[in-house]
Amino acid sequence: MVRHTEQVIYQSGNVLSIAKDIETSTGGFVITNDSAFLKPFFPAEKNAFTSIGELKRLTRDNPKQKIRIDSLEVYMHKLLDFSTKIIAIRSKQGLTPAITYVSNRQGKYYDDQIRQISSVIQQTENGLLSIRKKTNGHSQMAFKQLSRVIFISMVAFTILLLILIDRYFLQNKEKEKRTIELALANEERTKMVSDLMLRNMDLEQFAYIISHNLRAPVANIIGASSVLNDNDLSLADKQTIFEGINVSVTRLDEVVKDLNHILQVKGDINETKEIVHFSTLVEEIKSSIQNLIGKYNIEITYDFSAIDGFLTLRGYLYSIFYNLISNSIKYRRKEIHSIIEVKSRLVNNKLELTFSDNGMGINLKKNRDQVFGLYKRFHSIAEGKGLGLFMVKTQVQALGGKISVESLENEGTEFKIEFNL
Repeated sequence: MVRHTEQVIYQSGNVLSIAKDIETSTGGFVITNDSAFLKPFFPAEKNAFTSIGELKRLTRDNPKQKIRIDSLEVYMHKLLDFSTKIIAIRSKQGLTPAITYVSNRQGKYYDDQIRQISSVIQQTENGLLSIRKKTNGHSQMAFKQLSRVIFISMVAFTILLLILIDRYFLQNKEKEKRTIELALANEERTKMVSDLMLRNMDLEQFAYIISHNLRAPVANIIGASSVLNDNDLSLADKQTIFEGINVSVTRLDEVVKDLNHILQVKGDINETKEIVHFSTLVEEIKSSIQNLIGKYNIEITYDFSAIDGFLTLRGYLYSIFYNLISNSIKYRRKEIHSIIEVKSRLVNNKLELTFSDNGMGINLKKNRDQVFGLYKRFHSIAEGKGLGLFMVKTQVQALGGKISVESLENEGTEFKIEFNL
């Protein structure tokens, strides 16, 4: 936006320079009748409306500047017509008739108008330039501060990890008899490394939210608030700006709520665990979305004959089941009968849950790394913010499990969740 504003200022100065060339070359020719003075005139005549056209393109989103540029174009036409007529009179009738025609000062009036309009355009853009440079400075400062915090945190995590590793090897050398204790310490260290990696991923997600989803509405609010200081704004323009500010504030509030939701998942992991039956969960979910099942003729089947219970946090598991089932309904293929299947298996002392459907599917060649990303969506046919699968993965990992996906477009999708028993 700063470069854009500088281009507008440059082009308006270019138009003013062209007007001066037209005036100077015409005056020189009238006085001397020497065609050499007209050398700047013809390029200026050719380039005048090219520069004005570029100004129009650059300011098409600014109604006030557009009106000024339209006026600038009118006066440029008049100045060129006036200058062309003077040149013709001087060439055919001589100096006296040309001076008589010039004496009505129309040419000076047109040139003054072009100068005044160009000055107003530049003043307006200089005001916008100041605001945009200040906004850029604030955004860069915030991003640098955030980067510094992340860097310091990572250094602290790395130092802590190195200390733990060093302590582990010292204990191993000094006390070989404590093999069992060291094995337990090693398991704890591995868990800490895993926790550090998860925390690092969380930091990256929060950095993304702050630098993109928070920064944009804040910048919009700052910019719109600054524009409100313009006393020339009409009530309609102010109303439009207030509506824009309201949209940005609402978006800001939504992002903060999402952050709170994510943080709540991190804080609830210490709740009391209980035996949760998968068949009961599915029946409860079917009951809660019975209207959708009936409306879209959805068939939901399950097979938990291998294992139907798991010691875990009921709220988390319910949310995981609900999100995956509702996603299958959202992204069903309307031309076929929709079937959603949920199954459990025991594989190498691990619980494996699969959620499969025959819906629209996902292009994994293009989007595999983004499937569980925050605010990532792959179809626009249904409402949503791209938070569901991110929360599913967050909750699965909080329960100590892992999730994967296989999918083909227009064939269906299968999510696989694994938990250690």
